[in-house]
Amino acid sequence: MVSKRYQVFISSTYRDLQEERLAVLNQMLSINCIPVGMELFPAADEEQFAYIKKLIDESDYYVVIIAGRYGSLAEDGLSYTEKEYDYAIEKGVPVLAFLHRTPGKIPSELTDPENAGKLAAFRKKVQSSKRLVKYWANADNLSAYVQAALFNAFESKPRTGWVRDDFSKDASQLKEQLDQANRLIMDKQNEVDTYQRECKELKATVESLRREHEGLKVELEKSIEYESTFVTYQAEVLEAREHISELEMEKTELEKSISALKTQLNESREKEKSLTRQLAHATRKPGAPLAAKPLAKNDIFTMGRWEDKPLEWIVLDVLPDTALLIAKDCLLQAPYNKEQKNVTWEGCSLRKEVLPQLLEQIFDDDKERCRVLLWKNRNPYNPLYKTPGGADTDDKLFILSIEEAWQYFPINKARVAYLNGKAEWWWLRSPGDRSLGAAGVRYDGGVGGSGHSVSWSSGAVRPAFWLNLES
Repeated sequence: MVSKRYQVFISSTYRDLQEERLAVLNQMLSINCIPVGMELFPAADEEQFAYIKKLIDESDYYVVIIAGRYGSLAEDGLSYTEKEYDYAIEKGVPVLAFLHRTPGKIPSELTDPENAGKLAAFRKKVQSSKRLVKYWANADNLSAYVQAALFNAFESKPRTGWVRDDFSKDASQLKEQLDQANRLIMDKQNEVDTYQRECKELKATVESLRREHEGLKVELEKSIEYESTFVTYQAEVLEAREHISELEMEKTELEKSISALKTQLNESREKEKSLTRQLAHATRKPGAPLAAKPLAKNDIFTMGRWEDKPLEWIVLDVLPDTALLIAKDCLLQAPYNKEQKNVTWEGCSLRKEVLPQLLEQIFDDDKERCRVLLWKNRNPYNPLYKTPGGADTDDKLFILSIEEAWQYFPINKARVAYLNGKAEWWWLRSPGDRSLGAAGVRYDGGVGGSGHSVSWSSGAVRPAFWLNLES
């Protein structure tokens, strides 16, 4: 048996991949391959590239390894590694490519930031080719991938390879003897084939006539069967069309019924409103004012003043005797806590100092201020980062939690709030990704669960409170 060895060209940058190249080289030697590559040419230039092309021409397979560096540039602006890759493709040498699985995690000293764009384009070129591409993370699994890929290439894309000179001579002599024996066998086989061919031709003629007769018979039977099937299909199509027509008529009737029911429903609602107004008028005490319109979710309710203007609130929720309101816009900017430290809603300066002052400034009328209920707020963990929210608190003015922002404003657009005509980031009372930060609503209305530092002074304040509806 003649022992064949394959020459494999290894192409890569040199300084950042010395350990990986050594592991691949040792692996190739262990499977009787002949590795060639940059170990012979640590510094590339155009004269050496001409010799490299000759080595690629002589190689049976081409392996390219790409990590964090693009490599030395030729006069045309391409790296020699990419030029070697293009040349191997041009010459039809089977290419096996191995790309680093996570190039973003490669240490900076093993990368080439100045040529990052060219490296990314080279990686994309290799990935988009219809050739084998494997992804590696370290020298060990790289060498294992290379060995497996080469074994597969030996089977799927066998190449000429290299053999010892004395084995070549023995093989040549054996081939000559085998060719002579084959020629003798072929001569005898031709004589037999001629006789068999004549017999087959006679049999084929008879068989052809028989098949022609049988074919005509089958075609006639199929024609009769197709005609019967076609008639059946036509009947089924007509029946289906009639059924569709009936369904369309039923749909039209249902639409008319639904329209009539909607009309009746609207009329009933109008009658209900009229009866409600009549009942309110009939039951009110003499001299008493007519009852105000009941609050409903998303109503705009005016109460208190800010900067000498009536302050508008959005109704978020309505219970039998209370309603949750939030300022339509942000009122001011203030830090969640004056000092940068671990803090929860219970102990922050926004709750302890800013909001109590706002309560006095907004509701300078005692009657209005009495309608602001003292409400027990739950302060659960941050639902995204599991940061503790602290103890429950009793608040008059407060700000929403992450859960409440999601509950009462189901879409981002509804959460956008303004200060002096400009969309602002506003605080939520939930903690951020850690207790040094607090969550908030971004300028686009999205909930920022990681939040800002508690001492950030540009966060806007959008107060909320529970209103006593019985006062």
